[in-house]
Amino acid sequence: MKIQSIALLTFLSIVLASFQVRAQSEAHGNELSVTLHGAKATFKNKVLRVTTGKVERTWEWSGSGFKTVSFKNTRSGKEWCAEKSPYDSDWNLPTKIENASPARLIAVEGISTDDEKFTTEHILVTALVRYDSGIELNYLVRVYPNAPGIWTALEVRAIDGFSPEGIPEDLAMYKSYGSNQPIKIARNEFIPVNFAQPNQRRYWGIYNNPGNRVNTDDMVKERIVKGYPIFQDEQNTWANGLVVQAEDEGLILVKESNKTVNKYGHQTGSFYCTPTGVEVTGWGLKPKEITSEFKRTWATWSILYSGGSDASELAFKRFDRIRYPVRLDRDMHILIDTWGSDWQNGEYEKIYGRENSEFSVIEKEIKSAADLGIDIVRIDDGWQEGGTKSKNSWHPNTNVGYDANWKKTKKLSKKYNVGIGLWAAIRYITPEELIKNQEQLNVATWKFDFDKLEDHDAFADRIKGIREFIKKTDYSTQTSWCPEYDDQRYGWYSPAREVGPMYFQNIQNNLPSHLAYVPYITLRHHWMMAKYYNMNDLQAHWQNTSRTNPKYSDAHLHSQSYAAMSAFMAAPSCFMLTQLLKPEERDELRDVIGVYKEHRKGIWENYVFPIGEEPNNASWTGFQIADPEKKVGYLMIFREINNTEAQGKIALKFLKGKKVSLTDLEKPKAGASDEMKVENGNLILTIPEPAGYRFIKYETD
Repeated sequence: MKIQSIALLTFLSIVLASFQVRAQSEAHGNELSVTLHGAKATFKNKVLRVTTGKVERTWEWSGSGFKTVSFKNTRSGKEWCAEKSPYDSDWNLPTKIENASPARLIAVEGISTDDEKFTTEHILVTALVRYDSGIELNYLVRVYPNAPGIWTALEVRAIDGFSPEGIPEDLAMYKSYGSNQPIKIARNEFIPVNFAQPNQRRYWGIYNNPGNRVNTDDMVKERIVKGYPIFQDEQNTWANGLVVQAEDEGLILVKESNKTVNKYGHQTGSFYCTPTGVEVTGWGLKPKEITSEFKRTWATWSILYSGGSDASELAFKRFDRIRYPVRLDRDMHILIDTWGSDWQNGEYEKIYGRENSEFSVIEKEIKSAADLGIDIVRIDDGWQEGGTKSKNSWHPNTNVGYDANWKKTKKLSKKYNVGIGLWAAIRYITPEELIKNQEQLNVATWKFDFDKLEDHDAFADRIKGIREFIKKTDYSTQTSWCPEYDDQRYGWYSPAREVGPMYFQNIQNNLPSHLAYVPYITLRHHWMMAKYYNMNDLQAHWQNTSRTNPKYSDAHLHSQSYAAMSAFMAAPSCFMLTQLLKPEERDELRDVIGVYKEHRKGIWENYVFPIGEEPNNASWTGFQIADPEKKVGYLMIFREINNTEAQGKIALKFLKGKKVSLTDLEKPKAGASDEMKVENGNLILTIPEPAGYRFIKYETD
C-alpha cells in the first residue's frame, strides 16, 4: 500500500510538472493556452482572453500595455465594454507610464495554482512588461473556475533608469477657477463602461475602529448616485466597492486593500466613474517604495451579475468566498473569549480583564465550555508573563497558575475535547514565540491585536510572516485580525483574510460603558455587515444578558438564547465567561447551541443575507441563510423588544414562485409550523412575545 501511494504521488507530481512546463513553453513566442475545470486563458495575436465559465474578459496588447476591450457576462450575454478605451493600458504611473509609453512584452505565462493553499485553485496569468522609464511589472490575472468575476493586480519593480521624481505621491488636489480638483495617482484598473445609458452607481464601505462605534455609529456607509450621463469625473475616496447597475445587469468593482471609510489606508486611491469608463487608482506603493524588488499592488475584483440587487449581493459573496475560502474542519467553531466579563455582581466601578486569563479561571472555563458544547476557549490578554505590550515574555505566566510549557492546559483541552485559542500583541510577540506556543499547546485560533501598518512594506511583511507561520503549523491554526482601534490596520477585504477571519467588536457587560452590550445595536451591526460581508469570516460576539449593567442597556430583558442567536449567522464568539451563567441559563444556552450545531454546516456552506427591517429595537428583522442553487436554507427571525405586533411579514430572497416548507428547529413537534408560511416569497409568521426569535429551516421543491 505504501509503495502504491508513493507511486501515485510520483505520477501526480510528474503530471503537474508537465502541465506547468507545457503552459509556460506555449507562452514562448507570445502564445498561451491554459485550461482548468472549465476556466480558460489564451494569448494569441496580441489578444489575451480569459473565461471563468460565467464571465469572459478580453485585453489587447497595444505596445504600451494591456487594455480591456471586452467584459461579458456569458450567462446573460451583457457586454460592458460598449465604448472604446481612451487608454493604451488599463494601468498607468503618471509621468512614467503614460498613454503611448513604449513597452516590451517580455513573456506571458500561465499556471494552475492555489497560492500555497491561501486561495481557491485558479489559473494565474503573468505578463511581464518592461518600460524605457525604468519600470518592470508583472500584470497578474487570476481566473477562478465558475467565478462571477476576475482578479487583477500588478507586481512592480524599478530597473536601470528609474527615478521617483515627478510621480504624484498620493491623493492631492489642484486649483481650477477657485475649485479643488483631484490629481489622479497610479491607475491599476480601467473598464470602458458606457455611462450614457441609464444606470446608477452604489458606493459602499466599512468603517475602521469598530470598538468605538459599538453604541454610537454605524459600521457601513452607502451612497447611491442615479444621475446620467456622466460629464465630469465622479470621484470616491472612501469606498471599498462600487456597483454599477443598468436595469437588471451589474458590474461590481472591489479594491482589495486596507482602506476603510474613516481610515484611508496606504495609498488606496479612488474609484472614478468618468465619461469614458470606470477606473480604480492607488497602487499601494508610494514613489520611493518602488525598488528593485517586485512588490504587489492592491488588487481589484471585477464581478458581473444579472438579476438586480439580490443577485448583486450573491455574486459579490460568491467571489469573496472563492477568493477567501473557509476550511470547515478548522474555521467552523463557537468560541469563548475570556475578556468581556466583570466578576462581581453589583461591583460596577472596576473593569476586569487580565484576571480572567488566570489558570484557575481557565480551568473552570474549559469545563464549562465542554458542558455547553462550545468548541474553543480563547485566553485573552493576561496569560503571558509580561504586560500587554511587553517583549520577550510570550510564554505562560507561572505566577498566575500556568506551568512553563502549557502541560496542564493541554491536558484539560484533551480531556474535555475543547480547543484552546490565544491572544497576542502582534508587534511584540516574535515568530519564534508564536511557533513555540503553537507546538506546545496546538493553538486552534490566534487573536492578533495592537497592530500598526503604516506603509507598503509593513503590510506586506505582516502578511508574509503570518503565511509562513500558518505553513509551519501545516495549516492547522488560523488567525483572527483585530481592527478595534483607530490605527491603520488591515481593512475588511485585504489579503489578511487569506489566513483567518476578522474579529469584530469588544462587547462588555459593564465598563467601559461605551462598549456595554445592547442587543438591538449588536444585531444592527451584524445586519448591516451581512449586506457586504461573508459572515462566516467574521467573529461576531454576544454577551451574558443577565449580567449586563442595566444602567447602560436593556440586555437583562432578553434571553440568553436570543443573544446567542444574534451571532449564530456569523462565526459565533461569546465575549464572556460562561462559568458565570446561572444553572437555568446554562440549560437554555446548551439547548440552543445543540440545535445550532446540528445545522451549522448547512449555514456555513450557504450565504448570509439581511432581511426585514434594519434593527431599531422595534422591528421585524433577521437573516436568510441561502444559496439559490440549493433547496435547503435557514431563517433567523427576530421580533425586537419594542415591537408591538405579534405577527410579522418579511420579504425573502430567491423564493418567489417556489413552494416552500418550513420547520421550526427549536419546536419541531409543537405544531409551530401552522403559525408560519411563505406566500409569494414573503414569510408570514407569529412570535407571541417581544424580544423573541424563531430559528427556521426551509426547503423548496
